[in-house]
Amino acid sequence: MAESMEALQQKIKAQQFLDKATKAAERGSFDIALTLCRQALALAPHDENARRQFHETRIRQFRAEKKGGLALKMAEMGAQLKMGKVQALIKQNKLEEAMTLAEEILDANPISGKLNEFYFDVAQRTNHPEALLSAMETLSDACPDDMELMLRMGKTYMQTGVFSRARDCFQKAAQANPADLNIQKLLKDAMAKDTMDAGGWEANAGKRGGFQALIRDKELAAKLDRNAKAVVTGDDAEAAIAEAKEKIAKEPKNINYYRGLARIYIQNKRFDEALETFAAARKVNPADPELDRNWSDTKIRSYEAKVEALRAEGKTEAADEMEVEKEQFAFDDLVRRVENYPNDLGLRYELGLKYYTYEAYDDAIQQFQLAQKSPKHRLEALYYLACCFKMKGQPDMAVMQLDAANSQLQVMDDLKKRVVYTLGQIAEEAGDLDKAFDHYKDVYAADIGFADIGERMQRIHSARQG
Repeated sequence: MAESMEALQQKIKAQQFLDKATKAAERGSFDIALTLCRQALALAPHDENARRQFHETRIRQFRAEKKGGLALKMAEMGAQLKMGKVQALIKQNKLEEAMTLAEEILDANPISGKLNEFYFDVAQRTNHPEALLSAMETLSDACPDDMELMLRMGKTYMQTGVFSRARDCFQKAAQANPADLNIQKLLKDAMAKDTMDAGGWEANAGKRGGFQALIRDKELAAKLDRNAKAVVTGDDAEAAIAEAKEKIAKEPKNINYYRGLARIYIQNKRFDEALETFAAARKVNPADPELDRNWSDTKIRSYEAKVEALRAEGKTEAADEMEVEKEQFAFDDLVRRVENYPNDLGLRYELGLKYYTYEAYDDAIQQFQLAQKSPKHRLEALYYLACCFKMKGQPDMAVMQLDAANSQLQVMDDLKKRVVYTLGQIAEEAGDLDKAFDHYKDVYAADIGFADIGERMQRIHSARQG
């Protein structure tokens, strides 16, 4: 119990360091922010969120310094000299020291392919999968056109059983290389494997040993999948159900057997039986947030099936009523899960979106302010915070959030377009047409078909001419 309490205290203290690091980075004090991130990692070395925030902050500092030429080459040469020492530490089984030194090596150039390749290898050999994947994700955000990295990341996710993220990576690679049959095959394999809920990844992030536990669970689940067809129906389904029930009877505490049984029920649209199976699994492990999410998602799919059946029968009014009931359940259930798992920032973000959809802007702001502490959801949360303030008639507060997000978005992706476009809207509404035009033209140059950007450009151009 003492160890558990100590671990909890370390986690809380690590999060405090990360919160301070976020504020320091927003001020442009990257040295302080990185020091705070390192202190957080010293307390929670296997925390994925801490690793990701550290990598993101380091890349932001590197780009702000605009180091290049001779200075950059000298820094990389110094980093390469340390590689031998890392290898020696690994041979001596001083794995944490090796990982710490590998982090220092990456300081020289956090977007260097060669240095990252070395870092990835060290992360694997020192049993730090969360460092490997968080670094890959951060680097892919910084270098979105690096399809080799995207493929490596997808393959790594496949190896660790996180099939939904593997699918996303392969989809990006396939879009960039539509004629590459090998990538198409990887994508199809990932899509076929993507039968496990993504909540398991989120639930295990930030826990020491969490990734290892997840990998073990996913490997077992993958083995179960290999023992059955991707989709089992008819007589095959009945046989598979009987086999799954027999396994549960022999090992009633093995959660993966319950998941396998529920999956077969879901494939055959027997949602009530799937819900009963997840409910039984939750009795075995009531503190598992992934099972909670599985149950909720299945309940929603049950509602959707009923709505579809009613519409097929021409019962439009009843289908609409069922649709409303489904939405009410989804909202109430999300509130329940946030209450049960108050530290799950992903759930906070989802609840914020629900409140925003229902125009409950004050409630949405509260959730987004908490969600922005998550490196994964931070920028989207800032954007929606701005939208909430804009709808409340507080443009100055909205601009503050948008500027913070815009400064961290290096590539004109969908989110940056939305951020810059909204800055343009606010400027236009304030009558500052020059500033609005500057924002709109950045979006227009990247995507001429974005929203009504063409109309806005023409309107402001005409007004300025007049």
